[in-house]
Amino acid sequence: MKTLSFKIDDELHQGLKIGAAIEGRPIADIMKDLIKKWVKGRDPFIHKLKSMPITADDEELSEEDLEDIAFALKEKNEGSWENLKAEILVKQRT
Repeated sequence: MKTLSFKIDDELHQGLKIGAAIEGRPIADIMKDLIKKWVKGRDPFIHKLKSMPITADDEELSEEDLEDIAFALKEKNEGSWENLKAEILVKQRT
């Protein structure tokens, strides 16, 4: 486990503190949640896949292929890799 320390403006801290109190959560938990969401959207492997060109050796892609590609490119910021993989497999079976 690592410790993260940084400085923020007093006004921003006050807003964060008030928001945390309203939700009844520690500031540290809120910050961890925000960081997790930010990091999940930036997985280097997923980013590489999303930036790769889609080709089919000069074949036209079917509507179903295009739907599958759109589904795969949708960013989802929650759930484990296993849950997301299972969801894709369910989509493929239907």
